[in-house]
Amino acid sequence: MYYVKVFLGVLLGVVVFMFLDYTLPSKNTVRITNTYNRLTAITPTNSIFYASDDAGTVENTQGQRDIRFIETVRPNGKVFVYRNEDTGWIWPPYFKYDSSNLQAEATNLRSDSRDPQWVSVTAYGWRIAWLSSYPNAISIDTLAGPNERPLNWAALIILALLFIFLVLIWRMWNQFIERTVEPAIEAADAQWEEATARRRSFFDRLKGTGR
Repeated sequence: MYYVKVFLGVLLGVVVFMFLDYTLPSKNTVRITNTYNRLTAITPTNSIFYASDDAGTVENTQGQRDIRFIETVRPNGKVFVYRNEDTGWIWPPYFKYDSSNLQAEATNLRSDSRDPQWVSVTAYGWRIAWLSSYPNAISIDTLAGPNERPLNWAALIILALLFIFLVLIWRMWNQFIERTVEPAIEAADAQWEEATARRRSFFDRLKGTGR
């Protein structure tokens, strides 16, 4: 039973970590090299990583959607691609409706290696090549250089609030255990001991009568 509890605890921790890693915003310092639209196939295996039809672009009869993309290069030379979709009111709750404006901003900030313009892209999601999954860009801020790393205040604040919430839940649970569960267990133990004592007394009287 102990190992089952450990396994379930580790599994829950992994699920929570992956959920937060996908949902919380991340910031990356990059240089925008290209912006474009592309018909992208939305399949049952990757549809969870894209916006719903009512928030994003409606799919055609072939299951393809015209999605905006932003190509970038990181300071270490590695390329990275973002999608740019409205989220609407679905999860995660970014309430993004300005993908057209963001695409125009990204296009305006394109640069090459000879005269680079470094920016910080805030996004959520994962890049999974074999699932054609891309992080969704939320906002773009210009930077002074490639070594600038803005603090991810949004994620830090959300994590702090989540930690405070978990501490409150933990304290409420401990108080529930102390005020409700433990007294009930103690009362049950006392009743059990009293019933055991009565049973022993009864059998002792029977033995005395038998003599």
